[in-house]
Amino acid sequence: MLVKPKNYLFEKMAFITKPIRRRPIGRGRLGLPLPQALAKFRWLLAPLLPLLWLFRFVIFAKNFCYDRGFFKSKRLPAFVISIGNLSVGGTGKTPATIFLAAALRDQGWRVAIVSKGYRREGTASVIVSDGRRILADAVTAGDEPLLMAQACDGVPVVVARDKTTAAMAADEKFAPDIILVDDGFQHRRLQRDIDVVMVDARMLLSNLWWFPAWPMREPATALRRAGFVILNTGGCSDCERMMKKCRRYTAAKIFSGALRGLGWRDLTAAQKILPLDFVKDQPVLLVSGIAHPERFRELAEKFGARVVDEITFADHHRYRENDLGAIEATRKGSGARYILTTSKDAGKLGLLPGATAAPFLVLETVFDIEPPFLTELVEAIRHKR
Repeated sequence: MLVKPKNYLFEKMAFITKPIRRRPIGRGRLGLPLPQALAKFRWLLAPLLPLLWLFRFVIFAKNFCYDRGFFKSKRLPAFVISIGNLSVGGTGKTPATIFLAAALRDQGWRVAIVSKGYRREGTASVIVSDGRRILADAVTAGDEPLLMAQACDGVPVVVARDKTTAAMAADEKFAPDIILVDDGFQHRRLQRDIDVVMVDARMLLSNLWWFPAWPMREPATALRRAGFVILNTGGCSDCERMMKKCRRYTAAKIFSGALRGLGWRDLTAAQKILPLDFVKDQPVLLVSGIAHPERFRELAEKFGARVVDEITFADHHRYRENDLGAIEATRKGSGARYILTTSKDAGKLGLLPGATAAPFLVLETVFDIEPPFLTELVEAIRHKR
């Protein structure tokens, strides 16, 4: 079954919480990737053109005022590095932040991470982790901050509605040497020492409409503010062409990176990590609430899983008990032996009563970046400190 691009676009909108059911993989090809859907069917979004131009004007005016010094950025004692992107979601910011936090921690620096905690409950500042223990769950922290806290021992994680507020709280509470700002490229109210920008190798840097007509937050020319560019090459068939495109817009050094699977675990992480080929030839149901569910499917198939059905939710979906019932009913109806999900979804699914009894397997991953990147970044930090 070919999913209509219109529905595929709506799936990306956070306020849509109903799952989008897919037929078994063997019955047909699934939906178009977002950039291709936009390029082919952008006329469907023509009513949004007035909002698009208004958004462009606001972004231009904001950047102009910051560039000319009319708006001031808050300077903190800590060295501030933002990890952001140009588009809406799905470029690998969170796994790249985890990579950087662990790498810089291992270099001997005290590191803290700050984030907004998208779609969490409440707006107050929350310490997700003090570096020694987890102090919040996915509901109060947000799924991605919880994931970062779980993956980064010794690294405090703080969330607040405003990233500057979160950074000030982290600086006051933990006195870190380095603060990493998750999704901070557009948050110019906080002064950064280095901007690391993630670019999806599958996402064209031009000829795409801006938000709210989707998916660009800023034009490719904004890359001139970047200190480093990381090209997420996962599943890309023509990465060299994307490298050349990036070089048109920035003098920053460009490195490639990609998500790599480590193994499978249960929802509680109580059992040891199972090898990636544990799911080989096994009938599985895929469940995810991420920006690009097709990439999770590609990984599952790469590891040999036989995908018999799939349920996708909107990015950052907050799971409820009726979701779990529907998932289990689908698993039994499709004949799937296991339910495969992502580590981002696992923190929310694990809160549901009875979820740990279901045959969930969670994919553990790591984001690998070319080794010269860390060498260059450390040198830049030491030079600017």
